[in-house]
Amino acid sequence: MVLNNRFRLSHMVVGGSIAMSALALSIMPAYAEVANQPVVSVATMSVPQSRSALLSQLPQGVSLRYLNQLSALYAANHMQPMWQDRTAVQQFQQQLAEVALSGVQPQFTQWVQALTNPDVSGMARDAVLSDAMQGYLQFVSGVSATKGSWLYSSVPYAMAEPPATLVNNWQLSIRDGRLNTFVKSLEPAHPQYAAMHKALKNLLADARPWPVVSDGPSLKPGDLSADMPALREVLQRTGMLEGDSSVKPTPVPEAQPLQSPASQDPNAVISPSTTAVTDLTKQQPSPEAEPAKAASVSVIDNRYTPELVEAVKRFQQWQGLASDGVIGKRTREWLNVSPQTRATLLALNIQRLRILPGEVNTGIMVNIPNYSLIYYQNGAEVLSSRVIVGRPSRKTPLMNSELNNVVVNPPWNVPTTLIREDIVPKAMHDPGYFERHGYRLFSGWSNDAEAVNPYMIDWASVSPRNFPYRIQQAPGANNSLGRYKFNMPSQDAIYLHDTPNHGLFEKDIRALSSGCVRVNKASTLANMLLQDAGWNDARVSSALKEGNTKYVPIRHRIPVRLYYLTAWVSEDGKPQFRTDIYNYDDTVRSGAKIAAQAERLFQL
Repeated sequence: MVLNNRFRLSHMVVGGSIAMSALALSIMPAYAEVANQPVVSVATMSVPQSRSALLSQLPQGVSLRYLNQLSALYAANHMQPMWQDRTAVQQFQQQLAEVALSGVQPQFTQWVQALTNPDVSGMARDAVLSDAMQGYLQFVSGVSATKGSWLYSSVPYAMAEPPATLVNNWQLSIRDGRLNTFVKSLEPAHPQYAAMHKALKNLLADARPWPVVSDGPSLKPGDLSADMPALREVLQRTGMLEGDSSVKPTPVPEAQPLQSPASQDPNAVISPSTTAVTDLTKQQPSPEAEPAKAASVSVIDNRYTPELVEAVKRFQQWQGLASDGVIGKRTREWLNVSPQTRATLLALNIQRLRILPGEVNTGIMVNIPNYSLIYYQNGAEVLSSRVIVGRPSRKTPLMNSELNNVVVNPPWNVPTTLIREDIVPKAMHDPGYFERHGYRLFSGWSNDAEAVNPYMIDWASVSPRNFPYRIQQAPGANNSLGRYKFNMPSQDAIYLHDTPNHGLFEKDIRALSSGCVRVNKASTLANMLLQDAGWNDARVSSALKEGNTKYVPIRHRIPVRLYYLTAWVSEDGKPQFRTDIYNYDDTVRSGAKIAAQAERLFQL
């Protein structure tokens, strides 16, 4: 696509041909942007000539993904550099690095590598920046168009041309001297972005080797372990070890025992935690006159002390884990997450901000991996509650909907998946299973379906996959939906509801349901919604005692958003991280490989 007359710049003809040597003017130093590059005066050129000119500037091993499109753009711009705004270059490079760190598309990794290549300078660097902008514009528009599905898939999305409207806006911003404003408009429009961006930069800057806490049995207060030096360093560097400023980075040992899990990974950072307690004492020989003192020091250094226990509890709370001070599998996994990996998690979740509303006036927001629900009214938080979400095999979907009614004393029509996978396999050889669990059978799903006696069913003629009956659990204290159900349109039959088993809300990992969202403070939420519908406390209490099912329409539909954010920044400025229960964060593994190059782009 040629944007004719986009720029009216002076030009000259040398011997009837293009002065190609002019393109080599002002080759910039490594890692510098093309700001302040002098205008190159060239004759109007064709697209093929522009293509040749661009290719002539690229060092070996560097290519342009959008060469055809860029050839047209640079021809229309008389081969003038597009990136002469220093601030715009800095902002764009950082946004580009954030996408590369997220790992959603490997092409962004190649752009970061090219932009940190000292051989890519001058017009070559200008072209790479423009190439990356083409891909970035496709990404920004595509994330919205696909409702964020690219950000929750382990398969990279397909590269394509960006929308012509966005390309035109980019070119207009260059012509009008507004490139910096245009680039800034491509940031996620969310209040969290600035804080997450800052936290990401700080994490990338910590490039020191990260200690490894080795696998093994759970460590309890008072236990001895060679992992204590590594643990102490992790806790100090994450700010969890209060009042301890004496800890220095643990040196990497020259050797490691065969049992070390890190020995399986040549890229792993090895710490003294992989060395046995006895070996540590050998590495630090003491004078012969003080053998007892040396042994005592070794034991103290490797003791899981009360000070460390309290720091671990703070660390666990920070990660959304049960703060019991016991170092088990999940705590170990988080202790071993380096600052660079945490930066990639922030980068991925920064992109997820693009599909979230910047402000919520009235609505319910459920963050699935944080197991949390927040209800806003007129911009203010009026309710916060723990929730239980779908287990990994029956994920709670990401969705937007609106609450349209509250059901008091709801019956429960068991979903087909549960019927096939859970109930029928148990009941086929024990028809009494239905009565013991409060289930009733009906001949079909219509309102006039007749009740069916499970003992009268010819169980030899049915199977879990071919079960024609509807199973319903009657309202009551033991009903799986509890006392309240909050309906909203959903193609997956997802809704919010109460539960009779509130003890499960004390668990730290609450991915336990079959997909619907159980709300700990369901009664509080119901009372707020019912009051808005004209019900007072006495009427609610009477309905609960009566036990009959009541469907109460909501006067003003309440927007509901179920979203998935595993990293953000809390009000105290500290980045928060949560367990990726659905493995939606797997893409960051590729992003972590370019952490060093990405960090350089943040510094340019």
